[in-house]
Amino acid sequence: MHEARDSAESDAVDLPESVDVAVVGAGVIGCAIAETLATKYEVLVLDRSGVAEGATGRAAGVITPTLFYGDHPDVARHANEFFRAFDGTHGFEFTTRRRYDYVVEDEVETARERATELAEHGFPVTYLDAESAESEAPRLRLDDFAGAVRYDDAGWVDPYTFAVALQRRASERGARFELDREVVSVSENAVEMADDDVHADHVVVAAGFNTPDLLGRSLPIQPYRTQCVVLEPSELLDDSFPIGRVGTEHLYFRPEHNGDLLVGGSHDIVSDPEGVSQQADESFVRDVAVTIPELVTGFEDAGLVNGWAGVDSATPDARPILDVTDGVYVAAGFNGLGVLAAPIAAAVTRSHVTGESPPFDLSPFALDRFATQDADFDLRTTSDVGR
Repeated sequence: MHEARDSAESDAVDLPESVDVAVVGAGVIGCAIAETLATKYEVLVLDRSGVAEGATGRAAGVITPTLFYGDHPDVARHANEFFRAFDGTHGFEFTTRRRYDYVVEDEVETARERATELAEHGFPVTYLDAESAESEAPRLRLDDFAGAVRYDDAGWVDPYTFAVALQRRASERGARFELDREVVSVSENAVEMADDDVHADHVVVAAGFNTPDLLGRSLPIQPYRTQCVVLEPSELLDDSFPIGRVGTEHLYFRPEHNGDLLVGGSHDIVSDPEGVSQQADESFVRDVAVTIPELVTGFEDAGLVNGWAGVDSATPDARPILDVTDGVYVAAGFNGLGVLAAPIAAAVTRSHVTGESPPFDLSPFALDRFATQDADFDLRTTSDVGR
């Protein structure tokens, strides 16, 4: 999907014996954490492949903090403000676009109440009946729906470009990225590799579903596979075409800058995340081909551009774990929202490492919340927009 290496990435050289902070994982989460900590510490980022070559590079990049963190308004505002402030940094672009979440009849009361609650917190969220939604966004089809919730503060990014922009600014601030470095295990003050060790005053693990193995302990996260396809419609999408999600179909969609449509969905828990196919299943492509024309006009004879699959990590409550365990700082279980949650993870980790006052309440991300919560996994509660 992307070029194998960015020119800013370093060749394999001798590692330092000791650093202030070692970050394991150069996906969007690791890059965001490095970017914020490099203002104060000597930061070393290690990854077994390259920047954004895991789940980040296969994500969809839909950004709607208000939808997923609106029950914690300060968290949602922090993420919303970050993306707008970071826009234009090292070629990164945040594309603002309205979002419509389709609502079926028996969800109307809940959707209205939620929209009202978010609006009372100052977020630009509105419930619309089907006719009003179609009037605003004529290419949407809501024939089988009662209405939609409109988010005016949504948008999307290219995940790879976002991660690379974070990496470049982290590098400007002094962070060092060492790629093609296979980490075997971590402990409170050390990162062990097959042929080298690095001491660190602080060790941060942002390695997706590999995080429990590196820690040598279990965590309440479960890997699951998601899929995306890109369709070329008979009439290309213009700059007003919105982002959409249809919960009853477990699908979401967003436009591409060239007028194509990215469609994502499908959630399957996997026991061997390293061994799953990275190609979209034929069955998923067929389902999309049947369903999207019922939701969006102009896709009756759409062409398939490409498709892919990736692996995310779910937690039982669809919130990431951003906490310290056994002396190691953990950022894992993003439920398909890693790109959206990158500035949130960076802020929480910075607060833990530096001891600075956090910009919002950290308790929604604490590991010990699972001591009293139901630890059963239900992927219907996880996000289907982050990828």
